[in-house]
Amino acid sequence: MDFQSLNQILASLKIMEQLPQQKQFQKVMECWEELLGVMAIKTQPLYIKQEILYVATSSPTLSQELSFRVPQLLEKLNHLLSKPLDNIRFSAAQWHTYYSNKSGQNQNNDWLEHPSMISKSEKLTLLKSTHKNQNPQTTFENWAKAIKTRSQILPMCPQCQCPTPPGEIERWSVCAICATKQWSLK
Repeated sequence: MDFQSLNQILASLKIMEQLPQQKQFQKVMECWEELLGVMAIKTQPLYIKQEILYVATSSPTLSQELSFRVPQLLEKLNHLLSKPLDNIRFSAAQWHTYYSNKSGQNQNNDWLEHPSMISKSEKLTLLKSTHKNQNPQTTFENWAKAIKTRSQILPMCPQCQCPTPPGEIERWSVCAICATKQWSLK
């Protein structure tokens, strides 16, 4: 017969106590996309504690919008669960934490897809022109040369004739500055 310490027994009891809650959470995860539809992409169930489901959302506005729908969501969700939930709490506070911890990298790379971003090859050209042991004047001159070279290969904005990243022209048909001016006039 194998004897266990009191701490080991208590730990195993705590694990056994959490098993039904984990199964319930797994069921929530399985039906979450069906429950929220398109909005499921911008939300992530985090855990269940004391019959309350905690959910991270991508924005405070979405949290508020979904908070208004809690009664309908609970009704649909509780039909699928063996033990009903009492509430759902939405919060944007843990969204960044969830995504920065997921796979050890930030999954929310919206900025990298922005039309104003330059390509990797252009970044490498800019980096090659700067050396660590340069004085500020030389660094600035090299940067200015790299920007001038870059601007010569960029397409021109049809409205202001300034060099513009191709993504901006594809998205707005003009540069970001001209697009902003057009939006402010509306």
